[in-house]
Amino acid sequence: MDKINVLIIGNGHYSTGSTVLEGKKETNTDFGVILPAVLELKSQGYVDKIYLAAKNGYKFSNLEDKIKLLNKKFGWDTSIEFFPNKNEINEKAYLEALKALPKPGAVIISTPNHLHKEMMMATIEACHHFMIVKPPLTKLKDYNEVISKMDHTNLLGMVDYHKIHDEPNLILREQCRQKEYGKIQHIFSKMTQRRDMLEIFGEWFGKETNVNHYIGSHYIHLTEFITGAVPLEVRSTCQYGLIEEEYDIKTPDLIETQITWEKEGYKFSSYHIAGLSDPSETSAMTHQEIQIIGTNGHVRSDQKNRGFNRVLASKHPESINPNFFYINKDINGKVNLEGKYGFKSMKIFITSVLEIENGSDINKFEKMLPTLRNSKNIIAILDAADVSISKGSSIIKLEDMEDY
Repeated sequence: MDKINVLIIGNGHYSTGSTVLEGKKETNTDFGVILPAVLELKSQGYVDKIYLAAKNGYKFSNLEDKIKLLNKKFGWDTSIEFFPNKNEINEKAYLEALKALPKPGAVIISTPNHLHKEMMMATIEACHHFMIVKPPLTKLKDYNEVISKMDHTNLLGMVDYHKIHDEPNLILREQCRQKEYGKIQHIFSKMTQRRDMLEIFGEWFGKETNVNHYIGSHYIHLTEFITGAVPLEVRSTCQYGLIEEEYDIKTPDLIETQITWEKEGYKFSSYHIAGLSDPSETSAMTHQEIQIIGTNGHVRSDQKNRGFNRVLASKHPESINPNFFYINKDINGKVNLEGKYGFKSMKIFITSVLEIENGSDINKFEKMLPTLRNSKNIIAILDAADVSISKGSSIIKLEDMEDY
């Protein structure tokens, strides 16, 4: 097998750039990440047919206009089969798409968190490999059910923790693994987004999703990835305010999570701030940074200001990160996405699926890649953080968590 058929489930911000802000405000991914990445992978010869499933078929006309623009600007073959029909709303259209996708296929799931479990279960039942956006799940009970479903299959289930493909983070990981900073004593991260995202994802929040699931999981996972440490206990706090008052959504503006980790017989702590109420006038969609303190030194990585800053008339200042997913052309006039960590994540998934289908041992990929199976600790931390908040910011030992 040299090509794989791909199904994208979801027609939102990360998939196609489709949001309620279209035509009103720009975001950092107005064309999405998943669809352009898959179109480029098709042009590179890794992908055959492309399918896309969503809930609201009435939105496909607008998406088709966007796809025509992608074809005009970048020359991609934009032949896509849509589910459901254009004039139909069907929450279960993805099930029809899974049946239509030839086996084995590659499924990329980018939908609200509360749909992740049922969509992964259906994908496994249909015998397709999958990649799911983070967080894959937020409850250990759900994790164990999905993993039990995956047992005795030869299916790859990846999680799109795309930050691990970002070059600065790979350098940090190598330096920590080589003990250049000595023993790690503390890691701090801050990741906050514009309140604009509430207009895009507001209906998710206050139900089964909070800012720690959506944003905090990035750097909580990155801490494990960089250090290789094991989490022991979790304490989480939260603050309400702007979101509840101005958007009438019962969800915290900020959630802070403190984690105690163990590595090679010693312990260290990490502290992660996740926020969702930055002013709309901030220069980037996301403010993000990480600091590492060790017995032999410390490092601070500014993960926001790494590209260039610009100011245009009648617009607020912008900090553009070309390493994430800025679709640009190289000196030969061809699309150049190879250095973008959003694209790297998609390409590694597709090429890994092809290797497995051509006989490679799936266990090799389970050891190397961020998979659902090795996401247990991250899901346990998110679950424990929710329990901690519900119990007045109590310290929750992971060994006491049911299903851990």
